[in-house]
Amino acid sequence: MDKKAKDILFKTYWSAAGWKTIRNTNPEEFEYAKSMGLMFDPLSITKPELISRLDNIANSISLKIITDAFLSSLTNKRLDWRSGLGSYANARRTLTNASTLDYYYDYGANKDLNVLNFERIKWGGVRHSYALYNLLDLELLRNEKVTCPTNDDISIFQGILNTIYGSAPGDTPGKLRDNLKSLLKFSKDETHMLMEILGSAEIIRPLRFDRKEPGKHDWTFITLWRGEDGYDRQKVNFYFGNYGLI
Repeated sequence: MDKKAKDILFKTYWSAAGWKTIRNTNPEEFEYAKSMGLMFDPLSITKPELISRLDNIANSISLKIITDAFLSSLTNKRLDWRSGLGSYANARRTLTNASTLDYYYDYGANKDLNVLNFERIKWGGVRHSYALYNLLDLELLRNEKVTCPTNDDISIFQGILNTIYGSAPGDTPGKLRDNLKSLLKFSKDETHMLMEILGSAEIIRPLRFDRKEPGKHDWTFITLWRGEDGYDRQKVNFYFGNYGLI
């Protein structure tokens, strides 16, 4: 990833104080970042166009690219690579679910893809439940030269699964995030999003929906998960069986 282009993208949206309220990019810098594939002109897209492109990428991108990218991200810190697993799972779910609300497609005029790419690179994505984000995420990942995961990557992911399996029955997502801290040594936001990606892939998923939702939280996919739910071994086998993960 080109460092200069990344810096241009980041300073458009982020400062030491957090999100910028005024977002301006020098035109010459914008053109440079665009030439490096990190910034984009506003996109206008209809729902049928979005569905067509999403169907194409979800059914043509190699599952091995998705899983190699996710596992490799555990040590190489390419959070944008990590994001693809969540987008792949949500894209396929959206394409087969006729009841998905238009809101979650996020189509329309002059859509800002740059803020989506900023979130993708900084945190591993935020909007995995939105089809437009899934489309951008997967189309960009397809162009990457993804490396094969190392033994360390595989060991770390097995450690994540072991930590989930070892959860106390009443553990909440927040408690699991705390339990993963010593293993991952990621920031809180990074660990949070890693868990949400696993939630989108239904590796972490609630088995009951009659539980009380916390009054204040920022979970999307795993709000009602509890430690007694563990993780879905069939989903782990589907995505990661070739790596010996269980």
